[in-house]
Amino acid sequence: MTETSDLDSTDSRPRILCVDDEPAVLDGLRRQLHKDFCVVGYVSGHEALGALNDDESFKVIISDMRMPMMDGATVLTKARALRPDTVRILLSGQSELEDAASAINEGNIFRFLIKPCPRPALEKALADAIEHNRLQTAERVLLEQTLKGSIDALLDTLALANPTAFARANRIRRLVAEIVAVCQVSDGWRIEIAAALCQIGSVVLPQPTLEKLHSGLPLTPEEQAQIADLPGIAERLLGRIPRLDGVIDIIRGQSVPFAQVHHERPAEASNAAGILRLAVDLDYLQAGGFSRLDALMLLATRRGNYNPDLLSTLTSEASHERKASPVVAVELHQLRPGMVVAADITDVSGRLLVGKGHEVSDRLIELIRNRRATCPVVEPMHVIVIEPAETVDS
Repeated sequence: MTETSDLDSTDSRPRILCVDDEPAVLDGLRRQLHKDFCVVGYVSGHEALGALNDDESFKVIISDMRMPMMDGATVLTKARALRPDTVRILLSGQSELEDAASAINEGNIFRFLIKPCPRPALEKALADAIEHNRLQTAERVLLEQTLKGSIDALLDTLALANPTAFARANRIRRLVAEIVAVCQVSDGWRIEIAAALCQIGSVVLPQPTLEKLHSGLPLTPEEQAQIADLPGIAERLLGRIPRLDGVIDIIRGQSVPFAQVHHERPAEASNAAGILRLAVDLDYLQAGGFSRLDALMLLATRRGNYNPDLLSTLTSEASHERKASPVVAVELHQLRPGMVVAADITDVSGRLLVGKGHEVSDRLIELIRNRRATCPVVEPMHVIVIEPAETVDS
């Protein structure tokens, strides 16, 4: 038997994922904990991680330290990458204390329990872990919804103040969202916020340089040096905002090539920064006229700069991608949230209002209407209407 569970569809008890290579131990844990917790057990780390990847309802994962094929340190480190909010507990024998130290450091363990663990101590640790999970989840929801919504409103406003700079930020954010969806990255909202803010330093760039970036035109060495400073500028501008540490870490890390990134940064931070680095460079090539597939193939020749597995996944996706959504012409009153600006929106004097690539929101529509009161907007506008993705058989 590879799995033990006392789960039923109406069970409201907190779900606990247990990993131990001895089925008898899993059965014992289930009997010991069944009054207060719904226990799902696996004798294989690979199977447990597969269950964790497929099911986000697990509050806690408990793993034995010494197991064949994959030890507890590895299981919990991988679990952290898959489900950062799932609280991790390590069970270990006295003889395994030295090995357990690496699990505590690498897997960010919440509790370390020595076998045999008395039932009251185990139940107390689990109750504390459930509460920790509740607090983590509440904070993540607060950040994901409240902070992301505030940043969206801020960027819509800045997009009209400096449309050239912030149209590119929107395109990069959309690319990141696509990559996160294709690669099934957990905690992707944080990377999307980093993508939205990574270009905030571009407000200091000269307008000709901004226009080159917006259009994917060749840059002089001096312009390339200015652009290389953008992550640092963004970091300084955002450094005083509370709870943005993780976002700032991603923005900072985008400057580090993949070949050296794993020697300097935690795995999840380096993966997120690598996604942002790839999206920034991919956007520049696509703005210059490259197709998605050709741009990815060109980036693949720059060895050591990007995660090759990520490039391979995206290249495969691009080679089978569905026909692009058509561009349609609409009047201002026909603009709807979710549309994507396909060509720059300008006023009749030629001033850029919204750059191509910006996703339309209610706030943006309101801002354009307010701007029209002082200077008419060129209509019709050209947008892409994004249709819901269809399921594609593999």
